[in-house]
Formats: sequence, structure tokens, C-alpha cells
Amino acid sequence: MSLKKILSSCLALLLFISLTKSQEQARHPKKMYRNEEGRLFANKHQPMYLMLSTTPDAKGDTEALESETCPKYANPFYFDSEGLNTIRTPSQVDPETKELVYPVADVVFQVYADGIAPTTKATFSKANKHVRNDSVFYGAGLTIELSAYDKTSGLDKTYYSINDEDFKIVEGTINISEEKHYSLKYYSVDNVGNVESIKEKLFIVDKTAPAVNWKLVGDVSGKTVSARSKIELLAVDKVTGVSHIKYQLNDDPVKTYTKPIDLSMIENGNHDFKFWASDKVGNRSDGSSHTEDIAGGDMTTFSFVIDYDPPEATATIIGDQFQGKYLYVSERSKCELDAKDNQLVVDRTMFGTNRVEINNKYDKPFAFDTQKALQAIYFQSYDMVENKSKVGKLSVFMDTEAPSTGIDYSGPQFFNRDTLFINKSTEIKLFSEDNASGVQKIVHKINGNEERETSSFKIPDEGFYEINFSSIDNVNNKESARTSQVYVDNEGPDVFINFSIKPTRQEKHNGKDIYVYPPFVKLYIGATDKHCGTKNILYSIDGGQKKNYNSNGSPSSMELFKEERIYSVEVEAKDKLGNGKTETLQFKISRN
Repeated sequence: MSLKKILSSCLALLLFISLTKSQEQARHPKKMYRNEEGRLFANKHQPMYLMLSTTPDAKGDTEALESETCPKYANPFYFDSEGLNTIRTPSQVDPETKELVYPVADVVFQVYADGIAPTTKATFSKANKHVRNDSVFYGAGLTIELSAYDKTSGLDKTYYSINDEDFKIVEGTINISEEKHYSLKYYSVDNVGNVESIKEKLFIVDKTAPAVNWKLVGDVSGKTVSARSKIELLAVDKVTGVSHIKYQLNDDPVKTYTKPIDLSMIENGNHDFKFWASDKVGNRSDGSSHTEDIAGGDMTTFSFVIDYDPPEATATIIGDQFQGKYLYVSERSKCELDAKDNQLVVDRTMFGTNRVEINNKYDKPFAFDTQKALQAIYFQSYDMVENKSKVGKLSVFMDTEAPSTGIDYSGPQFFNRDTLFINKSTEIKLFSEDNASGVQKIVHKINGNEERETSSFKIPDEGFYEINFSSIDNVNNKESARTSQVYVDNEGPDVFINFSIKPTRQEKHNGKDIYVYPPFVKLYIGATDKHCGTKNILYSIDGGQKKNYNSNGSPSSMELFKEERIYSVEVEAKDKLGNGKTETLQFKISRN
């Protein structure tokens, strides 16, 4: 055998001897016992001998008694009855007179034989108990009372040993404070040395409370939840196991947790939630020793917020827009979606082109469909706990076409050789049509000068002009500029007056020189216009009615100046635009 094995065997043997020694009962010799009342008790299993002495203290002559008739059963002899036994001698003799006492009676010596060991009972108290399979568990505060009873001679002492320590005399309540496995051994000894068989109680002290935790499940953001959320509680106890989990919401009555707690019936706002777990021996996670369903001092508490309120989603248009029969937009317009939530940040906003399929996630403003006229955007926002807003709808009309603008000349005008002639009194009118959002404004430029916003104007100065004009609708679709060219003619025709004969002389009249003609003279009138041509020539004699020179009876066809006097002839010539010039001529008719 190797040295290593020898050493191992020796160590094992020493350990066994040590453990065995620590658990040995003390030696308890059988003995006799006299109680305070003077009764004598003897151990029923102990051999007995009778002795006679001449003195009370056995210091005189002392001899052992022997039986001549049954020596086999006399020395020693054993008491046969449990309890009272007697030793008798016939006839009582008066110790003074040494005479027989009458009536005759035996002298009886009483001895109480005790052959039954005490019975010890272990009482566990002040701690909760739990039995699982063959294991017994106790909670904190455990005390053990060992009480013993002996029917005859009475109890001498009770002994106990914890976890294989040496036996000790029980001197009161045994307090168990540490958390661990225990082996309690105990027995009692009566006053005549009867020893009880060792009893053993195996048990476990559990002072550790369960570990309990909470979890918010469902729609959760931090400690904010929706009405669709639940609170889950989970407790674990590694020794005796979890007995129950209790919880209290705000100041409501305490309840026992059996399943996830539905939050759908709890009002909107802040809430305090308290919870604790107890194991099978009453250890509570809140550190409380309460047995009632009330909260302890160190219970787990957390606050949470129930948010029933959905976000408020809005849609706005960035850029071109106009509210008319519809909300008009242009291809430059964009849709911006926004949402606000009173308690949480908004998680996301979704949109789509119909109410059923709102499945596009919004991240930035987007353009409308340029291929549709009337269209709708449906949108909905969600907060961090999945509360969703009402479905919003934004209806718009896509206007991609610019207005169409025209020009109209109202008043004097004449068209000749691809040129339109007008004068300063001619009103120029711009008009525009738009099939959607409508015309916002009409603008024009004359000869490239500053753009002006007006739909009616006149050009006062004579000359050639180029008019550029266009329109803008209410969503800023701008028409390409159109052009109209025009010549403004404000000058009337030049008037020419000739006589059929040369004057005979020249005279002074009111400081002016006038010519003198004979009575048969005729008057010829003509007019020449630079641009539009002469439309008509009118004349009047001496302030009379104006007459058309080209009609019958004109001064060129008739001799209208026969009287000898001074005549005043006014001639007015107008072109095709109504521009006119007037010439006045004075002359004298005389035969001399």
C-alpha cells in the first residue's frame, strides 16, 4: 500500500473518530433517588441488595440479608413492578416497649421502581414552517423548547447537540439564528439514570427572502405605457419556494398576483406600484415581518405613467398654395407632416394615398403627384407606446398649367402693313384665364422697361412700342411672356388750302394781312397724313355748320364767296384714328 493511501486512510479514520466522539452520550449511571417528600426511587433495571444495620447511618453492625428459600433470586433481586414496590416483615412492634402492636399489621417498606426513560418533546415556535417532501423548513426567529416528562422518578436533565457538537444541558430556550441546515439531537435522563434514546430533528432555516422583479410588457417606452400594456411580476426563491406575490396600485387594496396585470382599466396619468413576494416560511422581499397583507418599509416601488392620449397629427403645405373651391398646389409645393404628443415624443408618422394603405413612413416633406388633379394624402402618427392619432386627410388640387393671357385694344386703332396704329386715347386691356387656381395677377412691360401689374392702360407718347405681357396664377404658375407691337400716332393730317385764282391784292385787317379775291373764286382743300391716312375733311364758313368737304356743294365745286366782304373759313382734317388738325383762313371778296 502506498504512503499516500495510508495517510488518506488515517485522516479518514481520525475524522470518523472525532465525529463519533462528539456525538457520544455522556455516561449516566443507574442510581437511587429520594425526593423532597422522602420517597425512595430505584432504577428497575438495577440489581438490588438488602442490608441490615444496627444504626441509622449504617455505621454500626451491617450485614447483607440472604434468602434461605430462594437464594437464586435474592442476591441480587429486581423489582418486578413499575412504580410502587414493597418490602414487608410480619407484625409491627412498638419501638419503645418492644411489644407487638395490635391489631396485627405488617411493617411495610415502600420503594418506587422506575425502569422507563423520560420522553422529550421538541417544540419549534416563532417561525413559519414549511414541509416539502421529507424536508422541513423554518423561517427567521426560530426558537426551540425541549420539554421532557418522566412518570415516576422525575426528570433529571435534558441534553441537546446541534450539528454534531458535544451534547449540552438544556438551560432554556434554544435560539436558532443562522441560515443553514440543522441536525438537532436530544435526549433526557431521569433521576434514577434511565436514559432516553437519542432523538433527531433535521430541518433547514431559510432567512433569505425571494427575489422579485417587475417588467412592463406591451406598448412601453421607458416607464410610460399604454392601456394595452401589462405589468408582469416574477419572483424566485431558491430554498422553500415562492408562496405568493402581493401588489398595491396607488392606495388601492392589496391584491395577490396571479397573472399579468391588465392596465386597460387604469386611468390616464402617473401611478405608484408597490409589490413584494413571500416565500413558504414568510420571508418577504420588502424586509417586513408583517404577516398581514400590508406593505413593509423596504418594499420595491416604481412609478409609471399610463398614456391614453394619442398624438395630434397635422399636415401643412410648403410653398405654392391657394384656397379656392379646392386647396390648389403646384408641382413645386410639398407636403409637410407633423405631430405633437403631450407626454411622449412621437415615434413615427405614416402616410399613403388611400385610407387603407397608410404604409409610407414620413421622414421629410414630399412632393405631390403631378399626374393627378384632385388627390388626397392620408396620414396618421404614433407615439412611443403605439397610441395612434386619428387618420388625417389633406385634399389638394394639382395645378400645373399657367394662365393664358390676351390683349385687347379698345378705342381708335388702324391696321396697315402689318402694323397696328393707335393713339393716346386707345385703351389697352389685358385679360387672362386659368382653368384651376385662378389668375393671381397680370403683368406687362413696355419696351423692356419696369414690369407693371395692371390690366388696363394707355400709351400717351407717340412712337413704336413693344408690349410684353403675361399672367401668374394663384399657385405661381407663370405664363411665358407674349408680345404685341403697336405704333402710337397722336398727330392729325396736315391741311392744305388753295384758291382757284391768285389774290388781286393784300390788305390789312385788324392788324393782319389778308388776301383779296374776286367773287368767282373757288376754294380747294386737301389733307395729308403721315401714317394712317386722312379719313375726312370738314369745313365751316363764318362759324356756320361744319360740312364734309367731299359732299356736294363744297367750295371746290361751287362759287360760295360772291358777296363782297371778309370771310372766315375753318377747316378740320382727321386721320383714321381720329387725330385731327384745324386750320382757319380769312380772306376778302371784292370786285375792285
